[in-house]
Amino acid sequence: MFLLFLIFSGPLLSAQTSGKITGIVQDEDGKGFPDVSLRLGRESATMSNGEGGFSLRIPAGKEDTLKVAYIGYKTLLIPFFMLREGMVIPMKPSINQLEEVRISILNGEQIVRNAIQHIPDNYPLSPFEANGFYREVGKLDSSYLSFAEAGLLVFNQGYGHRKLKDQLSILKERNLKKVGVNAVKNPFGTALKGVPYVVLNNDLLKHPGAILGKDFIKKYDYTIAGSTIVEEEEAYLINFDQKKAVNEALYQGTMVIIKGSFAIASVDFRLSEKGKVYAKPDIPLLQRPILSLLGYHFEKKEEQLSLRYYKINEKWYPYYYHIATSHRVRARKQKINAELSVSAELFISKVNGANRSATNALKVMPADYSFQHLVDDYQDDYWKTFDNIKPEQSLKRLIDQQAKL
Repeated sequence: MFLLFLIFSGPLLSAQTSGKITGIVQDEDGKGFPDVSLRLGRESATMSNGEGGFSLRIPAGKEDTLKVAYIGYKTLLIPFFMLREGMVIPMKPSINQLEEVRISILNGEQIVRNAIQHIPDNYPLSPFEANGFYREVGKLDSSYLSFAEAGLLVFNQGYGHRKLKDQLSILKERNLKKVGVNAVKNPFGTALKGVPYVVLNNDLLKHPGAILGKDFIKKYDYTIAGSTIVEEEEAYLINFDQKKAVNEALYQGTMVIIKGSFAIASVDFRLSEKGKVYAKPDIPLLQRPILSLLGYHFEKKEEQLSLRYYKINEKWYPYYYHIATSHRVRARKQKINAELSVSAELFISKVNGANRSATNALKVMPADYSFQHLVDDYQDDYWKTFDNIKPEQSLKRLIDQQAKL
């Protein structure tokens, strides 16, 4: 961890400050750096958006150090007195120690199997509660079908109770009626339902599925691609892809596995090019059987998922989930030939601990829930005391167009 030179454009913060700071995180080439974790002590956290931009809540009276982290890059610690509006935070890569990894006595598959075996050692087995920010976007080409956000209370059953389902409660929510000048309009006549639970169910360490499941490990090739640094610990970079002889739609991607403990710190994957020809439509959110009867045809084009974990008191907790799918949709009668894309992300800003007392008075979100609180416009100060992820500029420009009407 180290402190580096930062570029500023606004006033410094005072100890009495209560509000937020905004800025941008950049990679080594000066480009906006997405999905970077920014945490101010244990009270406030966010992630940079797809363009590297961020907005971070500042609790009143707190003078905590800002921690900026991304796998494979040097972790930054920025003192409170250096925080201000318009920060530009440049990230620097960690040194890749590929030569040392090449002489490892373990191969890629053995490392992955060890990681699975050590899940009970590396992740909390007991239930815990956490605060999260959720965003869901559905689009048909450039037209919005859905744009919803929510502050959620997550009751995670832990990694020792895989048969028990995680639960969610809504703290605050909004579902936009308009994005820019155009109304949010769904030609399918059925809403996106239960997507937050779909996101949670894609935690591969609980639900191994078609990647870490015991019947699937043998269907992949694993390669040690190098090493990196995660929270000052050396980690393997493991690339994986389905074997050529496997005639089904599986995945390709990268895992980051801590060398000392075999904890999985991150997983990123998408449909394998080798298996795309076997991909089948997968739209449980839109009641596909009914839509098929109405003349809609769906062709799956892509599926992606990202998972991130971070370490608290020797255990690794999930802090970011992101899923994205795209399908080609055709309907002759409705004159539709477009790309249907659904993207959902859940950012865990704070782990509250094992107590569930805070949820006693809150209703558990139903498994098929569709966000109900419709709003006419996007207000920047809507979240106030809730941690959130700053919207990207492309969306913000549309929102600002609406505000001028």
